[in-house]
Amino acid sequence: MTRKLKITLFSALAVLSLGTGLTAAAPVYAATTDTSSTSASTTSSTSSSTTTQTTTTSAEFDTDPNATISLDSAPNIGFGKNVTPNGKTNGSYTAMTADNSVEVSNPGLASGWNVQLKNTPFTNAAGDTLGGAQLTLGTPEVAAANTGNPSTAPVGTNSPLNGNGTSQIVLAAAAKGGLGVWNSEYSLGNINLTVPAGQVGGTYTSTLTWQLSDTPQ
Repeated sequence: MTRKLKITLFSALAVLSLGTGLTAAAPVYAATTDTSSTSASTTSSTSSSTTTQTTTTSAEFDTDPNATISLDSAPNIGFGKNVTPNGKTNGSYTAMTADNSVEVSNPGLASGWNVQLKNTPFTNAAGDTLGGAQLTLGTPEVAAANTGNPSTAPVGTNSPLNGNGTSQIVLAAAAKGGLGVWNSEYSLGNINLTVPAGQVGGTYTSTLTWQLSDTPQ
């Protein structure tokens, strides 16, 4: 509370009147009126106080010490029946079937992980190969199997496979990412096989090897 005090100062004026007669005149005093006043202005305020308390809540989640990150499924891909490319142009074929997504389950390990892919040459029963054939799967659409998964999603990449056995990273989760179950779906329209003209007819098969590693990339 603040108190304001206003002070007014007054000076008294004394008047002495001197007569000319012999008789002493009674002193005359000037009448004075005390008009002094003091005023004070006060302002009142209401103060309020807030009381708070802090508490805690806790929850413990344990991961099985024997738990591992697992690769649960991967697609078998089919291009159907086509005319052997032996004309003036090379062949380009779009997949007709792809039965599974690439599914990875992480029970809570913070290591991060990646999936690498390689393939063998397209070979028929007679041992002939599709020379120069190249398989591309496109970039997969990655989504958590559950709604609202807060961990960082794995990243899919599009890597061509030419049958030389070289592994390509096709899916990768950073450290502390890719927790839970994640599915990577390849669109049929993006899965493509290109084959140079000049091939022997037959049914050709390539083996795809999907390898999961519990390290980030």
